[in-house]
Amino acid sequence: MIKYLFILLFFCSNSVVAQNFSKVENPTAVKAKINSKAKSTTSISANFSEEVHSSMFNKAKKATGKLNYKKANKIRWEHINPKKQIILIDGTKVQMKENGKVVNNVASNRIVKKVQSLMMQLFNGDFLNEKEFRISYFYNSASYKLVLKPKSSKMAKYISSIEMIFNKKTLALSQMNMIETEDDRVEYKFSSIIMNKPISDSKFKQF
Repeated sequence: MIKYLFILLFFCSNSVVAQNFSKVENPTAVKAKINSKAKSTTSISANFSEEVHSSMFNKAKKATGKLNYKKANKIRWEHINPKKQIILIDGTKVQMKENGKVVNNVASNRIVKKVQSLMMQLFNGDFLNEKEFRISYFYNSASYKLVLKPKSSKMAKYISSIEMIFNKKTLALSQMNMIETEDDRVEYKFSSIIMNKPISDSKFKQF
């Protein structure tokens, strides 16, 4: 299940489907806009909500937290409610603290390393090079939606697609959906987004 994949990876709406999107006729122009924004973004701070949908659950499991991202290769992903969990990524170093306890040997897991690379691609814009994904571009009056399909058959066993929703005016990432099957997916919605504000390196080193 994708929920457990994400546990591994971070160890290391209404649904977007309900929105109406049309296919972009000139994806090169949209790609250039998003790439330019990503390359000029030195940091991101945001709140997030998480919904885990699974055929195993009667209803979605919900959580909230905070995200901090800083170039290059620094992420602080912090679940606040209902569970307490912090994942720190600082370059190749990965640390995790859950329910007040530090989890040992997180970075030794090969899946963690792969997903660490994936998360960095998604936040720094490197996914746009399409080395690991085929990308389709869509739009509506308020947003751009990029649908990423894994090229690797190994990755496709766990994630059938990734949907990234960008605000059309600010080009900020407002929603990201990690989809395993039609019934199994994780949806993240971002709010109170602040870009290019100085963030201390200690945020990514200390719990």
